[in-house]
Amino acid sequence: MQVLRLLKIVSPIICISICLFSCFDSPQDTQVGWGDEEYEIAVPLINSRISVAKIADISKGNTSLLINPDGKVSVIYNNNNVLSKNASAILPPFPGLIPYVLSDTVSVVKLPVSTTQLVKKAIFKDTKINFYLENGLPSDVKVKMKILELTKNNIVFEKEFSLKFSNSIPVKLQTEQISLDGWTYRSESNTMTFQYDAVLSNGKKIKLDHAFMNFDVLKFSYIEGYLGFQTFPVEGNFIDVGLFNQWLSGSFDFEDPKITISVDNSFGIPVRSNINKLQLTSVTGKTVNLQSPFIASGINYIYPSFNEIGNLKTTHFEFNKNNSNLRDIFNEKTKTISYDLNAIVNPEQDTTIKGYITNDSYFLVKVAVEVPLFGSLNKLVITDTLNIDLGDFDKVNSAEFKVITSNDFPAEIKLQAFFIDENNKNIDQLFKGEGISLPAAPLQANGITSPGQDKTEFIDFDPIRFNKIRNLKKLVVVGYLNTTGSELKKPLWIYDRYSLGMKVGAKLKYKP
Repeated sequence: MQVLRLLKIVSPIICISICLFSCFDSPQDTQVGWGDEEYEIAVPLINSRISVAKIADISKGNTSLLINPDGKVSVIYNNNNVLSKNASAILPPFPGLIPYVLSDTVSVVKLPVSTTQLVKKAIFKDTKINFYLENGLPSDVKVKMKILELTKNNIVFEKEFSLKFSNSIPVKLQTEQISLDGWTYRSESNTMTFQYDAVLSNGKKIKLDHAFMNFDVLKFSYIEGYLGFQTFPVEGNFIDVGLFNQWLSGSFDFEDPKITISVDNSFGIPVRSNINKLQLTSVTGKTVNLQSPFIASGINYIYPSFNEIGNLKTTHFEFNKNNSNLRDIFNEKTKTISYDLNAIVNPEQDTTIKGYITNDSYFLVKVAVEVPLFGSLNKLVITDTLNIDLGDFDKVNSAEFKVITSNDFPAEIKLQAFFIDENNKNIDQLFKGEGISLPAAPLQANGITSPGQDKTEFIDFDPIRFNKIRNLKKLVVVGYLNTTGSELKKPLWIYDRYSLGMKVGAKLKYKP
């Protein structure tokens, strides 16, 4: 019989109070005893210790726990791929759609790059070129073609071609494709100079009637120079902060929540995040803008130098209580954090800044919310709804639940649970009065609690009371929390070794 199973795992702070009803295995054994007039069945229901670490193991989505070496715990909400751009975003491959005319024996051709870019050096990759040559004289022609800006091993690019006269004119040649892989381009003007010598069989130099160059696609494994001013927008992204999902009333006071922007960057050029909007919305729907000097100025990413080609540089920037109003507005019970930002390449538009990219270069922007579990809870009331299944015991005369709990957390926890019907009407409650109280574990001088003491409760259900709940399928659990010293807003840390233990058994009596 499966008595209690949580529909979902709520935030770690909330789980501290209600997870004692979650994550438990179904009982495997049932003990039967004989009385004079009735059967007595002892049913073990729950036997577990729930720790912060165990909650982390079963957390879903982009939420995780960060546990420091000393055991202090923080909750992390990640959005790990806000913006990602590779080298092709800065200088995309350019397809060779039309041939380039070589109108004279020396012809200058413009590279198909933006007018705001100056490519001073580039190494070709996966690029092939070919030539079309035509001569109207009845003679063989030998052509020596050079590209003056291309070198490999300090040797200028040079190819020789032969146009064979076969008693018809014009004499034409379409060359095979020639790979430029590994050839290095250098220029100060975004141009390539094609120079050819065309010599007839009698040794006379001529100008060809027609000459063209074509390429399949222009791609580079390395580019160096001023690579232009570009903006990459990100809109409509948000992070769902689950800490306050089940909040009803009371107050939180976390000491140092943080919003972290992290950037992995292997571009060798300046890149900046420009934050257009960063808004926090509370569980009540109130929306407040984050205020900080860095909202206006933006955040510059560090980038590898020319001596660090191939290396990855990581920038971590955090909005916190010291540089923004984050703490004040976060403790208004933030539900979502939305942001609109741009990544700007060469934000100063300084054309004297020479940078580089490789075909493996990229930058990746990540945004995270970090909430160190260091603070206080004052008269906090939370709730969650659970599925229940009390099985088929038509002839139960009475039921007695035995609950043994222990609490290592520095928070007093009072629990009550309500059985509700399909119309969400309250039919009965599990515990008497306002519920059971679990005292906060005593604090030691080092700020860490001593292990909590066991506390035992017995709850009786007579036949009439049990009959009222036997077919119900939902149990609403309400938790009331106060950390030690909460009335003074005294901040305390939550450690990973803290746990809440609970054993629940039921003794059922019935006649056959």
